[in-house]
Amino acid sequence: MKNTKIMVVDDDYSSRLFLQKILERENYQTSLCSDGLEALELIDKQSFDLVITDLKMESIDGIELLEKLKDIDPEIAVIILTGHASIQTAIEALRLGANDYLTKPINIEEFRIRVKKALERRSLERRLKEAERRITYNATITTANHEINQPLTVILSGIDMIKMELEKLNIQNPQIDKYIHLIQKSGHRIAEILRKFREISSPVIQEIPHGMQMIELNVGHKEPISDKNYILVIEDEENLRIVIRDVLENAGFRVIVAASAGEGVEIFKLHHDMIELVLLDFHLPDSPGSRVYYMLREIEPEIKVIITSGFELDQSIQRILDDGAMGFIRKPFDRDQIIHLMNQIFEMNNKNG
Repeated sequence: MKNTKIMVVDDDYSSRLFLQKILERENYQTSLCSDGLEALELIDKQSFDLVITDLKMESIDGIELLEKLKDIDPEIAVIILTGHASIQTAIEALRLGANDYLTKPINIEEFRIRVKKALERRSLERRLKEAERRITYNATITTANHEINQPLTVILSGIDMIKMELEKLNIQNPQIDKYIHLIQKSGHRIAEILRKFREISSPVIQEIPHGMQMIELNVGHKEPISDKNYILVIEDEENLRIVIRDVLENAGFRVIVAASAGEGVEIFKLHHDMIELVLLDFHLPDSPGSRVYYMLREIEPEIKVIITSGFELDQSIQRILDDGAMGFIRKPFDRDQIIHLMNQIFEMNNKNG
């Protein structure tokens, strides 16, 4: 309470001193003003948590002072005091943002309670606004991450595909290699910046989510293991869908693509006996990824599903992992990561089979 600052505004000297004694006994820092003009001058110089003002004053009355205080600091708490009880005035004061309205003569115990409640309400409103601000900030960071990670995955995987095509054509050009390296380096730098932003908005980040321990993205390259069944890619971002398909097909996998949840589920209904694994974007515009996952499981309970997302691992994804999804791969990912992931899953399946 020692850090709580209260201003008392009353043109009656004895009333000011009386309220000051009550407040200082409660360890509030108290400043006194004899009228509304003096109060406005003081509040320009320092901030206050609560203003207690008389309603009837000569220069500026309590209602006008209330309006001006709220213009200066919308969060400030205000209690109106008057010896002239009026329901209409009370309603007007509360409508303009006063926290409370008391009539003179003041009951000391009631006054203490009303002051405490006004300060508690102000504190609560501040915490709520801060929570709202934080939620908005986190949502902005999360959405930005997702929107940037989508094209970034296309860029990083596309660079790998360009390098592979250059090798096939036996093209060796130091200048092209240099520019490819610069683009790749810049892409990874963007990914690292996004990761740092995620850490600011969500300090606890699971680098290796539970449910994915069996999948280790090794450095070494392996030749594709599956040559008989298809991978279904459900991804609404067209460029990313094309790149993932090309990456997997160039690695020897057979791929079916779907541009929406509805299309993906329909394809799976018709061809689930041919589909060995589903790569499922968790944030699809026409249906939540969790709903799609369980629809796939209803058709084929043993289907292997990998979840992808440009968003951070959250509780909804974690529940899917706990309920049987093979793993989670966060965008942006490059060609090597996605191919290693597929190889390890199919290798695991062959060993189990």
